[in-house]
Amino acid sequence: MNKANPNHGNVVPLGSAMGDVCSIVTFATGSGIPADEVAELVDNGTLPSLTFADFRMVDVGKLRADLLSGKESFKAGDYSYD
Repeated sequence: MNKANPNHGNVVPLGSAMGDVCSIVTFATGSGIPADEVAELVDNGTLPSLTFADFRMVDVGKLRADLLSGKESFKAGDYSYD
């Protein structure tokens, strides 16, 4: 269920069409953000992520929960993991 967005082409609604965890490429495709930018946002801790078998995945469930609880801004280091 893609929706046309004049700024980003076709995007997947974050609310229901995207699972709780997805690859950087899948998140990029669904959000309309270039994959290299999503990778940078994950690397610098702007987006929440998890590691599965050496693959860094976007934690969409955490992102969704934070948005629903009122988080309005995202900056580098918000989701830094050691």
